[in-house]
Amino acid sequence: MSASHNYLFVSDLHLSEGRLPEDGRFSRNEDFFHDYAFARFVAYHVQLGKQNNAPAYLQKPWRLVINGDIFDFLQVVSLPAEGDELFRVRGVRTYAELSANERRYGLGTRPKEVVWKLQRIAAGHPLFFQALGWFLAHDGNELILLKGNHDIEIYWPEAQQVIRQLLVEAYDDWHDEVKLTGGLDSPLPFSAELPENLNFRRLETAVRFPPSFYLEDGLFYAEHGCQYEPANAFDNFENPTLPDNPQLIALPSGSFFVRYFFNKVEEIHPFADNMKPISRYLAWVIQNAPSAAARFLVDLLPRFLLAYVKSKLKGLRDWRRRMRGQMRAPQLEAAQFGTGMEKERLAEQLLTIQEQIRKQMRRASRMTTIGSLLSIVFRILGLILFLMALSSFVQGQFALTGIYLILGGLSGLLASMALRLLDKLMSAPYLQLASEAICRLLNDQVEKTGAARIPYFIFGHDHTASLRILNEEGEFPQWYVNTGAWIPVFSEEERLLRQDDQLTFLRLLPDHPEFKRRPPELLQWSAEADEPREIRLFADK
Repeated sequence: MSASHNYLFVSDLHLSEGRLPEDGRFSRNEDFFHDYAFARFVAYHVQLGKQNNAPAYLQKPWRLVINGDIFDFLQVVSLPAEGDELFRVRGVRTYAELSANERRYGLGTRPKEVVWKLQRIAAGHPLFFQALGWFLAHDGNELILLKGNHDIEIYWPEAQQVIRQLLVEAYDDWHDEVKLTGGLDSPLPFSAELPENLNFRRLETAVRFPPSFYLEDGLFYAEHGCQYEPANAFDNFENPTLPDNPQLIALPSGSFFVRYFFNKVEEIHPFADNMKPISRYLAWVIQNAPSAAARFLVDLLPRFLLAYVKSKLKGLRDWRRRMRGQMRAPQLEAAQFGTGMEKERLAEQLLTIQEQIRKQMRRASRMTTIGSLLSIVFRILGLILFLMALSSFVQGQFALTGIYLILGGLSGLLASMALRLLDKLMSAPYLQLASEAICRLLNDQVEKTGAARIPYFIFGHDHTASLRILNEEGEFPQWYVNTGAWIPVFSEEERLLRQDDQLTFLRLLPDHPEFKRRPPELLQWSAEADEPREIRLFADK
């Protein structure tokens, strides 16, 4: 049976405030700087099927699937101006009437606050929204937005509607502009076939928001992947609201870390969360910015820990109230599977897989915590030994000086080794393990129900583009694919192998004659060449 669409997958774009309207400079928390490249990426693929003599398998509309974290609501920290409508919605009139927490860390997760954040993101990334609107203006094209841990708020129906409205407005602005200028400066080609206005009613079906994952029988299973990592997993991903306050999102510890700690770190060093592994940034800040390191330890870290402990205590109180029947428990909604699947049973099994992998990750996390504490202890010990060596040298006790220096060097070496344990957690193959388990689960269902076998299991979240064969048995191989990210990753090892900005994506052409037999088209967009290029991936050690 012929497929109705071709597919493009990207993930982890992390748009936040972009260029600030006050002076045109970037927000210090911004990580996405590729609006022009993204527009060209979209335009290139839309035009592929319109070329003369294009093969039949290319002459189809596209589904663009953004597999989580298209936005980074946690890093939108600006506040509305006094008199803004949002203030009236919140029941306050002035900046002074906001809570101290909001003034310091930004707005929260209520629907109206998220709508304001979306408007702020769109104002800072006009070309990005124009590109999506232009894409949707072509007949048959569709946009699928899955939730991630940084944009869980697109769960709100109000947020989904305003996304559609912002795309309509952005396209209309683009169309008006190219009529005036001829489109000479636009990366999006103008065509007389394009409508003057984007139809909002059509976007109600052309822009979709799957509740947890996206499955197409015989083609792919796609999921962001945060539910397999303890720090970023939600108690109920499909309905992530607080049980006693359904107007707020129940954030995991990783989101607290970003809101109460890392946003403030990025105010000092905007590149902080792009350095991989995390130990590299920690080593850099200790060596090059000791005053910033001291501020992190003395000021920011205690604030984060206090906020986190408060949230945990509240969670404990909520649990006790649920046990006493005073508050509703979170309800899991039925998962959205393809036809022929046992929905409820499969949803339960998926939740079991998530919990099993989180248990493995928790064990690794405990080792990481121990390693981090040991690293701090050894560094402090090394500093003390260095001071003792200096004192002995002043007193002329040269033999003792040598002993202290040797012990101090050994402490520094042990500190570095312990800190490296952090890297193991960040590089743990938990998403590949998840894809293996889901692959086995769905293969069992194929045998029971006769549903079509799936070649691709697609994830995002960890920002590392990757592909692995999961299963070579059967009529075609089955693959784990991670689509990587469109934000810079500064890693010495990765830099030697690939560029900092990888701009990776997966392209699926289901009607290609070799679709299920050839390796996945995991590619990267080349802004310089204005076309896709092969991504450089190396075999395992």
